[in-house]
Amino acid sequence: MPPIVLTLLQGLFLLLLYVFVGRAVRAVVRDVRGVPAPAAAVPARAAAPAPTKRRGRRQRPRTPPRELVIHRPQGRPSVVPLDGTDITFGRSPSATVRLDDGYVSERHARVYREGDEWLVSDLGSTNGTLLNQVKVTSPTPIAAGDQLRIGKTVIEVRK
Repeated sequence: MPPIVLTLLQGLFLLLLYVFVGRAVRAVVRDVRGVPAPAAAVPARAAAPAPTKRRGRRQRPRTPPRELVIHRPQGRPSVVPLDGTDITFGRSPSATVRLDDGYVSERHARVYREGDEWLVSDLGSTNGTLLNQVKVTSPTPIAAGDQLRIGKTVIEVRK
């Protein structure tokens, strides 16, 4: 093979290697910062479908929760009653529920009552708060049977 072809192949290989490394670094930075992926990269199933009314089937009303069961990675579960006061989660000593977990922010999430429903809100945490395996991006209603994940801690919403 002529030397010019080998030089061009080396250059092409290096270009592809730099593109790969650049995209890998960008993905890691986005993951660490918590920046959402571009809309084109989000799978279609991640978007919540618009609620539709079905004829003939009555939609079951969502049961309001009465307590949260906190399942820490180590130790026994604990129960926190939902008695009308806000509940904050985090590593901070001022948090209602203190979670000693490296994946939990100082002020991570809040569960609070607004009107007749309970809502969960992420407080700008680094790793996010998940409700039924979907990242919470705005205040979201919760009901009995839902499951929250904050770091390695699972919080079960019960009636």
